[in-house]
Amino acid sequence: MKNFTTAILNKKNITDFAASRNKLLKKSKADWVLFLDKDETILKEFKIETSDDFSCYQFIRKNYFLGQYFGNDKIIRLVKKGTGKWARCVHEVWKPSTGRVGMIDTPIIHNTADNLHEYISKINFYSDLHAKANIEEGKRPTLLKIIFFPFGKFLITFFKTRNIVFSIMQSLHSFLSWSKQWIIQNA
Repeated sequence: MKNFTTAILNKKNITDFAASRNKLLKKSKADWVLFLDKDETILKEFKIETSDDFSCYQFIRKNYFLGQYFGNDKIIRLVKKGTGKWARCVHEVWKPSTGRVGMIDTPIIHNTADNLHEYISKINFYSDLHAKANIEEGKRPTLLKIIFFPFGKFLITFFKTRNIVFSIMQSLHSFLSWSKQWIIQNA
């Protein structure tokens, strides 16, 4: 593939992932940029053939938690400069302004955490950002959301992954995000 570069978000304590990605995209001299987080890798021998029909490409991301595979998700990581932008400070998404989304067969490996302590620290950090993002998006925390969203997150995650520990951790993330937002807005 011609005119392509890889951008890895490897800076500590990023508080606006979309802004960081957009900044890297703007600085890039290449037409196409592959974005990877510091906990993601891709096979070195992967081949990408881009088409003018597409403004971005999504990958299958294989997720690992505490050394165990627990499922896939689809995530846009290869984008063409000038065809959209990253939005949302955390759990950011690509918002294409033109073109369609293509698919790349080579998977991205996502190693979420090597130990529980590391993952709980990540949850604490991301739940702070998530609470602030919810405020910016005009979402309102309620007692029902604080109680029932984590339960729903547990069920959805468990049915997708069959990993009870990861499901509990995702539920904790939901609980902390809504609770922290409640505290910020009602203090």
